[in-house]
Amino acid sequence: MLRIVVVAGGTGGHVFPAECIARQLAQDGYDVEFITDQRGLKFIKSSEIKITVQKIYSTSRFRLMCGVLKNLCINIYKFIKNRPVCVIGFGGYPSFAPVAVAQILGIKTIIHEQNAIIGRANALLAFNAKAILVAFRNTAGVFRLNPNKIKYVGNPTRFDSIYASAKRPNNSIFTILIFGGSQGATLFANVVAPAICKVGNVRVFHQARCADIETISNMYKHAGIEATVLPFFDNMSELYQKSDLVISRSGASTVFEIIGFRIPAILIPFSHSVNGDQVANAKALGNGVIVLDENNLSVDIVADTVRELINNPDKLAELSQNLPVPHIVKNDFIDAINYVVSR
Repeated sequence: MLRIVVVAGGTGGHVFPAECIARQLAQDGYDVEFITDQRGLKFIKSSEIKITVQKIYSTSRFRLMCGVLKNLCINIYKFIKNRPVCVIGFGGYPSFAPVAVAQILGIKTIIHEQNAIIGRANALLAFNAKAILVAFRNTAGVFRLNPNKIKYVGNPTRFDSIYASAKRPNNSIFTILIFGGSQGATLFANVVAPAICKVGNVRVFHQARCADIETISNMYKHAGIEATVLPFFDNMSELYQKSDLVISRSGASTVFEIIGFRIPAILIPFSHSVNGDQVANAKALGNGVIVLDENNLSVDIVADTVRELINNPDKLAELSQNLPVPHIVKNDFIDAINYVVSR
């Protein structure tokens, strides 16, 4: 049985597409190992693949680099002892060491870039990769690379099989799904939640940090808003289909889920991401979303934007229609992997 190693950083944006492909490869008969860091475990649901945790995440740059060096040594031993036919990197610092070691040892490598601008780890690894798979047609930062290695495959998501049958809601009360991701989520407690309270007469599903749940819940309660506030929703596909509007960050997985469900959205890109990937992702959706700048954001701006959409159903429909056409990617992605493995 041919062995393939799939590697992803510990955020949902990296893990979700990586798990989707790893699961399909396992179903196709490959022996699949999934390497991530300790953060990634909470996103992985599949029991079909072997999971290996390589600790690397740290707020200290020195400890981060030490973690990378340690994992370089671990993976040299691992790949010499049990050589895979291919290593596929989905970005993030935890993906760097395994893919770099594979390239040093002459093992075929593939990278997938989920964002509209290539990340640092992928940019370093792209030159020696056999294939560079991109989620956006015009991914920034890949222009200097060999165009023959670049293939547009979109971004696999956990809900690919649902989109074709998904339905838009017919709610008696306007329903909003809010989630801020792990980066800068306090903005959604300090600005977005008070804005929704100011709008009033809506129903809310709000995914928030544990530290903010009580404060946000009390805000909605005092405003008379029906709200479900939790640190994690395990029924996101259901919530997407129940909601009239999404307010969120613009990580890659979120962006492609919005495209897949054709749901109107207000995006507030995390402006302090290392390479501006969230801003690039939001811009890539063009007139299909409303984008607000978090550096010039206020409760009134958010409230006025939401109120305008509630009062203008035609605008909501226009946003949905203007979203890019969803690209069901799994077959293209798997075909690209099989091509590299067979060469």
